[in-house]
Amino acid sequence: MANQTISFSYNWNNKLQNKAFTTIRLHNPKKYKVGNMFQIELKGETLGTAILQEKRTLKADQLNNFICFLDTGYSRADTINMITKMYKIENLQTAYFDFCLLVYTKPDKQKAKENQLQFND
Repeated sequence: MANQTISFSYNWNNKLQNKAFTTIRLHNPKKYKVGNMFQIELKGETLGTAILQEKRTLKADQLNNFICFLDTGYSRADTINMITKMYKIENLQTAYFDFCLLVYTKPDKQKAKENQLQFND
């Protein structure tokens, strides 16, 4: 089975350069299953392949500053505001989210070198 894709339009909190990172996504039990492999893309560019290591399904009131700052670099209020706009959520009280922990399987050495050079500039 081909890997599914998780696309990012922005590298929130510069997390995509890490070996492991999180993402908050609208709940999708068919897509976000522990053990699934995903191609990780940033603005259409492939960064690598990651496995969904762990997942927590949460309601909006369970998203706290700890989770939000680590995932996005923004406060809970700002993160929820972004998520609501991104997914066009009408009723935040009934929405569920998957807080996913992803781990790259084989980092692309060339991409890693390029990213490392950018951080050293």
